[in-house]
Formats: sequence, structure tokens, C-alpha cells
Amino acid sequence: MPTEGIVALGFFAFCIIMIVLTSRARKKAKKAVKKEMESRNATLSASLKHFAGLPIPENTLCQVYSTPSRIEIIANGQQFNLAKEKIIDVSITTNTEIQKQLVSSTGGAVGGALLFGAVGALIGGRTKTKEIKQVKSYLIFTYQKESETEYVGFDISLGGNVAGKFVKEFQQQKNNPLMQTNL
Repeated sequence: MPTEGIVALGFFAFCIIMIVLTSRARKKAKKAVKKEMESRNATLSASLKHFAGLPIPENTLCQVYSTPSRIEIIANGQQFNLAKEKIIDVSITTNTEIQKQLVSSTGGAVGGALLFGAVGALIGGRTKTKEIKQVKSYLIFTYQKESETEYVGFDISLGGNVAGKFVKEFQQQKNNPLMQTNL
């Protein structure tokens, strides 16, 4: 009994130490991001996975900053700048994929065998089709490059909270006559 109490106390102490260390690491990371945003004069910052539009591999983690004059994208030691006066639209788009999986019911086969014998096992264990719906969301920057319309897209399926802020900022600038420039 006393050994169990010591183990429980040790585990509790370990958990408290990890919470404190994690909290400190988060504060330090937030401070670093804030400092980087100030040095770039950025109003928004997000870590997003590249989907399409840049000459880098898909799923490359990018740091995206919104500054007064441009969107800065940093990935793999490269920096890409997108002038805000060339941006036509910033939007969030979804893509729904439906996958079909074949599922075999072992439990159904056992239950069917117990109730109805071999025929019950065949019926209860038959393969069933299960549909899985997967929704992916993307932050899309649409811009004018010379005489063509181009796109840069980021996968925001796992953390799209900040993406909405990029859309909102674009819409506010678009609706503010003092912020508009001629294309």
C-alpha cells in the first residue's frame, strides 16, 4: 500500500512539472512569434501547409504573414511575396471526399453462428460497405499575375481559425476606399 502511494505521488509530481514546462515553452513560442510579427510589421501570422500554387512540395509547412503591403510566405528557407494590390480574392473553400471502406463484422459472424449455425455465421459475418466523409478546407489567395489569374492554396483542415482572419482582413480592405489601389 505505501509503495502505491509513493508511485501515485511521483506520477502527480511528474504531471505538475510537465504542465509547468509546457506552459513556459508555449509562452516562449508566443513571444518569439510576436517578436517576428513586430519585425515584419505584420497584423496576422499563421503556420499552414502548402497545397498548391508555389514552387514547393505539397504539405510543406509555411509561415504566412499579412503585412500592410503584402502577404509574405516563408517555407524551406525561401520567401514568397504577394503584393496586396494584386490580390483579387481571399476565400475558404471546402472539398468533400467520400471514401468507401469494406468492413467485415467478426462479431456478427460469431453471434450468427451461435444463434443459427453455419448459415448464421455467413450472414452475420458478411462484408459491409461503410462510407467515410472527409471534409478538407483550404485558404485560397487569388491574385492577378500579368494577364493571368493565379492561386496559392493552403490546407487549413486542422487549424483554420486564423484563416478566417485573413479572409476578414481582405474583405475589410476591399470595402475601405482608403485602402484600395488601382489594379
